[in-house]
Amino acid sequence: MSTKKAPHGPKNPKKMSKAPKQRSERSHHSVAQTRKDTFRPPHGHYFLWGHHALQAALANPRRKVKHLYATAEAEESLTSLIDVLPASRQSALPVVKRIEKARLDMIEAEGGKVIHQGMVAAVAPLDTPSLADALDDLDPDKPVRFMMLDQLSDPRNIGAILRSARAFGISALILQDRNAPEETGALARTSVGAIEDVPLIRVVNLARACEALKEAGFYLAGLDMGGNTSHERAATAERLTLIMGSEGKGLRRLTSEACDEILAIRMAENSESLNVSVAAAIIMHQTQYQAG
Repeated sequence: MSTKKAPHGPKNPKKMSKAPKQRSERSHHSVAQTRKDTFRPPHGHYFLWGHHALQAALANPRRKVKHLYATAEAEESLTSLIDVLPASRQSALPVVKRIEKARLDMIEAEGGKVIHQGMVAAVAPLDTPSLADALDDLDPDKPVRFMMLDQLSDPRNIGAILRSARAFGISALILQDRNAPEETGALARTSVGAIEDVPLIRVVNLARACEALKEAGFYLAGLDMGGNTSHERAATAERLTLIMGSEGKGLRRLTSEACDEILAIRMAENSESLNVSVAAAIIMHQTQYQAG
């Protein structure tokens, strides 16, 4: 006598299916452990971590977020950052995935261990405006400040400069594309969210960028040893670009020659040179616009 085997799976798939999970259940997904030695973002993305960096990124509609991860301890905190956002932004964000802290501890980053606070996002780099577009968008009736970075390569220094730039009203940072670091989690973390507010404009050639800035009416002031410690002329310029050189080497010759003036920070005679991000913050503050 022949027998028939029962088919695999449920007899009535429709009855067994579940309704889609709502946003309130967004944190109850788990992440499969694909490798034991590291935890990597998808291709073309990088990890952002920490409360302030994620808060700024989630609130930025220009930031494309691929994945959101949180530990059990941090899921409520991450969900609270999402819940205060407009509905249109919430709907554009992915579901939060539950993950073990040990997995987040495996994220690789410049400078050592990642202080993730139990929450991480895999994000795409921000779209960057061209210098031409940035100049076209300027309000002709308002003073503006840019900062140009000449071969600065440490992402943490650039992140710290971004943080100061936001505080002192710098509209954008200009970098030479081939000598500047890519947008990374370390850079974003050090900026404490300022990367979402201050655009990074990448150019091929700084000398040509200086020419374009001058044609747009900018006064170019470099910062270097032996420069002018009186900053009155730069502070009264309605359009000003401050130019910082790399630590150790300072401004390159062609960049220095493109400047209308070289500035210096007055310091005690027995003092050592300042970290470039500290010097940048001081010169931003000292050259804030003052009506002549």
